[in-house]
This record gives sequence, structure tokens and C-alpha cells, in this order.
Amino acid sequence: MQRNRIHRFITFAAVAALLLTATAPHPALAAPVSAPATQDTPAAESEWLVMLYQNADDQVLEGDIYTDLNEAEWVGSTDEVTIVSQFDRFDGAFDGDGDWTDAKRLLVTQDDDLSAVNSTVVEELGEIDSGAPETLADFMIWAINTYPAKKHALILSDHGAGWVGGWSDNAPNEGSTLTVNEIDQALAVALAETGLDHFEFIGFDACLMSQVEALSGVAPYALYGAASEEVEPAMGWAYAKFLGGLVDKPTQTGADLAKSVVKSYVVDDVSIQDDDLRAALIKQITGTEQDFPAEEVSTEMSKDVTLTAVNLQAMPAYMKALNNFTLVLTTVDPTAIAKARTYAQSFSNIFGETTPPSYLDVGNFAKLAAELAGSEDLDAAVKALQAASKKLILAEKHGPARPGATGLTIFFPTPELLGSVGMADSETSYTGYASRFAGASLWDDFLVFHYTNRDFDPDLADVSLLDAKHGQTADIEAYAAPLFDDATQDIQNASPPGVDTEVSIAPIEVSSDEVAAGDTVLLSTSISGTNVGYIYVEAARYDEESDSFSIEDRDFVLADVTESIDGVAYPVWSEIDLEDFIFEWSPTVYSLSDGENEAFALLDPAVYGTGDSDSEYDVYGIYTFTDSGEERDAVMTFDGALNFTSIFGFSGPNGTGAPREITPNAGDTFTVYEEWIEADTDGNDVRNLYAGDTLTFNDTPFTITAYDAYPGEYSVAITVEDLNGNNISEYANVTVTE
Repeated sequence: MQRNRIHRFITFAAVAALLLTATAPHPALAAPVSAPATQDTPAAESEWLVMLYQNADDQVLEGDIYTDLNEAEWVGSTDEVTIVSQFDRFDGAFDGDGDWTDAKRLLVTQDDDLSAVNSTVVEELGEIDSGAPETLADFMIWAINTYPAKKHALILSDHGAGWVGGWSDNAPNEGSTLTVNEIDQALAVALAETGLDHFEFIGFDACLMSQVEALSGVAPYALYGAASEEVEPAMGWAYAKFLGGLVDKPTQTGADLAKSVVKSYVVDDVSIQDDDLRAALIKQITGTEQDFPAEEVSTEMSKDVTLTAVNLQAMPAYMKALNNFTLVLTTVDPTAIAKARTYAQSFSNIFGETTPPSYLDVGNFAKLAAELAGSEDLDAAVKALQAASKKLILAEKHGPARPGATGLTIFFPTPELLGSVGMADSETSYTGYASRFAGASLWDDFLVFHYTNRDFDPDLADVSLLDAKHGQTADIEAYAAPLFDDATQDIQNASPPGVDTEVSIAPIEVSSDEVAAGDTVLLSTSISGTNVGYIYVEAARYDEESDSFSIEDRDFVLADVTESIDGVAYPVWSEIDLEDFIFEWSPTVYSLSDGENEAFALLDPAVYGTGDSDSEYDVYGIYTFTDSGEERDAVMTFDGALNFTSIFGFSGPNGTGAPREITPNAGDTFTVYEEWIEADTDGNDVRNLYAGDTLTFNDTPFTITAYDAYPGEYSVAITVEDLNGNNISEYANVTVTE
């Protein structure tokens, strides 16, 4: 067996205690939200009204969203295209342009100064809660009534987290966020109060929102939309380009606008196309003053991006195809489905590093399920789903690091995570946050069936919830019932149908109980069961002073046979390989350097791949902003060649909540997490994270160097992760000598 530097194997633990604990829904919206602002002379009707809901009340995003507003000013409003913004700033972080910290409503006017906003301030709002649905509805009502237009576009900017929502705002209300249901409610109130039939376009300039659950929440209210499957880069959308195109040709439809947003994404961003801004961006990211051409920079920054333009009018037909596909899944081998869930193209994880990713690309998952199941009925259902997808998706782009991206994601968690978001007392509720989707789809019912064998009635799905005629006035709260009743159903103890073969692993035999630094030792065992997902090797060094183990290295074990669907690699474990499992272990540690100082770093495998081009690693830690002292749980990502690619901060604790790329500033720091195995008061081994060494962002890019492991006593583990995210391990003691 080979090793590969690349996904983690720690089991999921108590998501409800960690995940966005303050995201409970707001009370139902009252109508009217507020009286719309008036002006002495009503504005003439324009062709387009573009509404920018820019929640920049956040340490990570304030400067980036402020740049987006400046990009919009490069274009500015015209007689045919009115652009307005509700901009909520943060008290800290970006301190430019007067460092005002409250919220304003602006009529965006043209200027060429990207360092300052010079648009007309229409209204001073003071400190507002941009995570409240009332605030969003009030902005839309004000804008629609104040600036008459034939077509209306709404773009929501901030952190996004798929069906969980986003748009967090801790001032004035700590932990305030918008769920998908609350965005849904705000749209309903805005249309009802203004008499508008629909929006022409709704866009999410936020992470992870191109999800069937999230798009279902806006489908009845708009004709077209755009959103990303993956985390967005800090620069966000290319506002100057697509707004400039709209001003040049205001007769565009929402479909044209949606496709323009996708086409211009990253490649046409002002921060890349402008020579001075590109030089500043390169210096900020790499610490160098090299002059790279715009095309090279855009190619590099597009490696792991995604963006999708959708025809929301096609959502009911797409949901019918998805529901049919879901029904057929109940008739095929559940083991094949579990493998497809484990191996399909996945995206950034908002539920913490201890749980497997759960946002899966629908198209890639469907193809993989059909490939593994070998069912003619499933083949036909997948083809029908693909046909419906072609009518729904107008345009889509993805970088080579996300080869299996086809435009839409869906939530397919492990049993423990499903229980954490599906119980009656779940603080973060799948059906409570995405109720319109739960009413229109069979997917939530299928998840319960897959893990508990509980039957469901396919006739209960109502796809008319996704069309304007019925959907805008439907009571979506009627579909918010939890998936499980805590008193009668324990998902965490359920046995998934057809996936009941227990995995076992024999004690490890070692070729030698000593190994010199730079040499190797053979680890042999026997693994049984057909429920094998990934296999990992982990090395932990014993620390006598604390009587605990420091985890030094963790990695995937590559199967002898690796296959792929649309470039997404996955292991194929043969019975012979598992029965006679041999792994060659070389004691190795890794150091992360900022150019002046080094810190021990545990590289967590993030993407199973076969080499530098399709592998990824994560280093978890605490990001500290030097100007404010604010801390964020964060993850640095590296490619298969150990080159730094990006750093993301999370809105919640312990790597939970909405992620967003951070653009480091000089003096910001990253404190590496160390992972230790310790005995609790009952003598059970537990894994704890501790802050390790701290590195500083300056003029030198962060780098990783491999070293021979330190001499000492090591516990080397072979861990098997099953298809439900559970782990079983065996350990061997090996002494590493000088």
C-alpha cells in the first residue's frame, strides 16, 4: 500500500453544541416592515433596479465588500440602470474611507476612485441588524418603492453556508444570522408590500449557496439566479464587469445577467485586470513584488472556484426529476449509495473538522451512484436528472481543483450529523431552516429511509411550492417538522439498510519494533468487511512529561486501484488487498514556516488523490487580526506539492459555520493547532486541540518542509473509516532512533 499526503479521520462530535448556536429563526415577519422612504419627486422608471444588500459588518469581509461597492461605482447608475446599496460596516477591520461603522443607503454613482465611496448617501441608518429578515425586507421595500424599474435584481453579499444560511451580524445582536427560511420570508413580504410580481434576478455573492435546498428558498420569487457551490475567493464577484455590461445593454434579461456574472467571475475582476491593484494583490498574497500577467493570476485564483447561473423557473421540473432519482435510490444496493456519498465531489465543510464533508455535487454523486449500483432503473433516472439539470443550469464554471462540480450541491450527511440537525430539539434544524425544500422534495425523507429504513409517502412532495403562483403564498412552516422524534427515534444507533457488514481490523504486526530516522518499517494487518471507506495511517509520539501522545502525522493510504468519476478520485478496496494489508511507514514530521520562524504542523488530509495535481491538505489553527485582535478558527490549505493555496476563516467556533477566504495583512498571525491524545478522568483516550506556535504574515509566503521524525516512542495507528464516517483503529508501538 502507498501513502499519499492528503482527508481526516477524526469522528464527528456534538455538532449541535458547536454549530452556529445562535442561528435560531427570527419570529415571523410582520407586514408592513416599515413605511418606505419617500422623495419629493418620484424617480422616472428605469429598465433595471439593482439592489446590493452588502452586509460587511464582519472582520473578514468588510474590506472586500467595500471594494465591491467601489467596483460598482466604476460603473454607477444611469437613466436605465439604477444601482443602490445598503452597506453595513464593521467596527474594526478595514479602516479606510473615514472608518465609519454604521449602515447607509446609497444611490451608487459613477467615479474612478477605488479607495473611497463617493456615492450619494440617501439615508443614514445607524447601527442595524443585517442578520434580521426585517432588515432585508425593509431595504427591498424602500428600494423598489423609491426607484421604479421594469426589472429588479437583488444581490446578497456576506458569508454563506448553504441551507444553514449566513449573513451574520453580531452588532447590535450577538449571533444574528439569516436562515434560508428567513430570506424566503423577507422576499415574500417585499413582494406583497410593493405589489411586485417577481424579481428578475437574485444572486448570492456568498459561499456554498448553489445548493438545491438554498435555491429552493428563492425559486418562487425570481426568474433567474447565481450562486457558488464552493467557498468564494475574497474578491467576490466582478461587479465592474457585469454591471458595466448591464449599463451598456440594459435590454438584457435576467438570464443574460446571470450568465454574465458567471462568465466574468474572477477572470474579469478589477483587482486582477488593473495593473496597480493586481500588483498589490500579488504582494498581499505572496509577499513578493513580481509582475505576473492578469491571465496567469486569474488562472491561478480560479483553481478551486465554482459559480452557477440558474433558470429558477425550471426548479419545479428539476425537483420532479430529483424526486424520481431519489425514489429509485431506495430500490438499489444501499452500499453503493453509501460509497457514492463517501467518494463524490464534496465542498467545504461547515460542520467542523471532526465530521466528513456533507455538501455533495448532485451530478457527480448521481453518476457515481449509478456507476457503483449497476441498475438500469437508476441509469435512466440519472439521465432524466441530467436532462432537467441542463434546463435549470444556464452556465457553470469550476476550477481544476473541483473537477466533479456540475453546478448544484445537496446535503448528504453521515448518520450522526443527520441526527444533530434532524431532532426535535436540534438548534440547527435541516427542515426548520430549509422548509420549502423539505416540502417540495423527497430528499429529506430519503435520508431517514437510508439510515433507518423508515418508509415514506412519495405523494407528499409538493413541487408547486417552487413556482410563483403557489409558492409565494404557501405556508412553508407547515413543512418544518423535524426528521426524528427524540423520544422514539435514535438515528445514531440505527443500522442503515444493506450497510450492516461490520468492519474489523486485526492487531498490527511490525517488521521491527525500532526504525531509524529516514528508514521504513512494515505494518501488517487484516481488514474485513465490505463497508470500508477510507484507510488512514497516523503516528503519535509519546510525551513522558504529560503522559500523553502528540499526533505528528496523518495521511491517506492509497488503494492499489484508484478510479475516478469526472476527475474525482476514489479508492477501490479489493478483498485480497484488505486481507493482506501491508503498509510501509516512514517516520516524518512537517514544519510550517513564515520565512523567519517555524512551527510544527499536522497536515490533515483533505482530498483523496493520486498525486500533486489532485491532492489537498489542511492545517488548522487560530487566525488573529493584528488591527483588532479578533480571533477566528481558520484553515490553511495546501496542494499536493505542499504549496500554500488559501486560508479560510469560519464564522463559528471549532471550524464550524460559514467559511470565507481571508486575505492576510502584514502583522496578522496564525497559531497552529496541535492535536493530543490524553486520558480523561475515566481513563478513556480523548483527542484535544491546543494552541501551538504562532507565525506572522509578512513579506514571505508560508511554506512547508518535511523532516525526519524526532527520536522517541511512537504509537502508529491504522484506521479504517467506514461508509458512515465511523472509525476503528489498531495500534503498534515503534521506537524511532537517531
